[in-house]
Amino acid sequence: MTKILSNSFRTGLLGALLLFAPATSSHAMDEETAKTITDLKAQLQLLMDKVTKLESQVVPPTPSISTPTTPGTTTQTNVVTSTTSLTPSPTQAAQPPPSEDIPGWILSERTLDGTTETASNAIQHGRPNPPMLDMSENGLIFRSKDNRHALRFGGELQFDRREFIDDGSSTVSKFLIRRARPYAAGYFYDDWDFRFAQEFSVTSPNGANYQSTIADALINYHAIEELQLQAGKFKAPISLEMNVAGVNTMFNERSVTENLTPNRVIGFMTHGLLFDEKLSWAAMVGANARNDNLQTGLDVHSGTMGYFRLFARPFKDESSVPEAIRGLHLGVGGSIGNQTHSNSGTSTLFQSYSTDGGNSFFVFPDGLNTQGEHWRISPQLYYNYGPFGLMGEFIAEKQGVNTSAVGAGGGFTNYESTAWNISANYVLTGEKATLDGIIPREPFDFKNGTWGAWEMALRYDGIALGDNMFRPVSQGGLGASATENATGINGVSWALNWYINRIIRLGLTVEYNAFTGGGAPGTVVENNELGILTRLQLVY
Repeated sequence: MTKILSNSFRTGLLGALLLFAPATSSHAMDEETAKTITDLKAQLQLLMDKVTKLESQVVPPTPSISTPTTPGTTTQTNVVTSTTSLTPSPTQAAQPPPSEDIPGWILSERTLDGTTETASNAIQHGRPNPPMLDMSENGLIFRSKDNRHALRFGGELQFDRREFIDDGSSTVSKFLIRRARPYAAGYFYDDWDFRFAQEFSVTSPNGANYQSTIADALINYHAIEELQLQAGKFKAPISLEMNVAGVNTMFNERSVTENLTPNRVIGFMTHGLLFDEKLSWAAMVGANARNDNLQTGLDVHSGTMGYFRLFARPFKDESSVPEAIRGLHLGVGGSIGNQTHSNSGTSTLFQSYSTDGGNSFFVFPDGLNTQGEHWRISPQLYYNYGPFGLMGEFIAEKQGVNTSAVGAGGGFTNYESTAWNISANYVLTGEKATLDGIIPREPFDFKNGTWGAWEMALRYDGIALGDNMFRPVSQGGLGASATENATGINGVSWALNWYINRIIRLGLTVEYNAFTGGGAPGTVVENNELGILTRLQLVY
């Protein structure tokens, strides 16, 4: 309004001058008249200067500029010409802020915060009007124009060096590519999530040969958070540590508890989040997969298994309780099933137990088959507060087997094993400790004096194998050797990790395992294990 009035006033004054000028030019002017005109012009110029100054102090309306993003589409960009704070639009205000536990607005196809869930649709869809093509540290993402469909390409690479001091076997120290896993993930029609990942590396911590296998192949219907439906090959809802992505673990390798839980399973799962995301639940029917092994893509008469998990965050977002206890997580997972007798062979039914350094300390006898009841139970907890995190887990497993092909007098029997793990980490640079990994607040940049994120971790873990595993077959045991195999382990590990940026991580783990039993010359269990494990990891 001020601008309109000032323009009108300026036009009127200029018109008066134009009318006045011809009149004065056609008549002779005396000296007094000329002086009067000169004074009037000076006052008019002063007034015009004041009007111009007043106009410059008025904030003009924010123009809307159409900026092309992709061929055939435009987005509206607001250009702000004043430092005055602008109120966000209703659409912007309604959009939730990024979660502290999720590295930015990206597709998140992994389980979150130790649950069985992927990120919510709001997180996966991102900010309003995201680009249709986005290539960044979060991967390569293609989106449809209406953002109802998206596809993300990424990958994981882990290059390891394992060096062991006074090792009994000459094959344990090695260079290896621990994981090489390209993947595609995304969603379609808003509510259908999918992930496909191919593995090109060793298929277990103690693997000696490289193989190609399908790590993940799943589809998840995600219309509502409370009840989701998932089918394919994916992690079983049992162990807390196994549900943490391999690129986000505190140490180079998971603890010895993972010897008693499947890595991947083929099946069908219902799951969801209840009570404002305070409780994650999952129930699954799937194949009876081998423990800690990716090669579970083919179910050959191994029987079906029921899996379940409850994982609670009772104080999540509760402002009425002290912040120090909001990070408490409590859970329990397990499985139960009845297996049929199988003639597939020991190597396809049982995974050798390995240390967290990746060396086999127990090998199941040749000819052993599964038969009868098989169950697991795993109470678990996690706690985080700022840069500090603490994880605890216990797993017990009982497996029915048939030893008829192992030795004379064999038949139906069973064995039991128990394992435990207590791990703690502290982020030295102050970033928040989470089960979803550490995201550096500032990536390493030597020129600008930023150093990424640094993390230190400690762990105590162990495993105890039941006496029946070492009894003679004729006495109802499995007949395993108590000198070539360990009967138990107690281990301590220390780790230092440098997160150079969101993509690159350098890891150092020093682990020591004291074996119970064992001692046979030339075997892994001849001496206690002291290993130095280093890793270069890239995640894109």
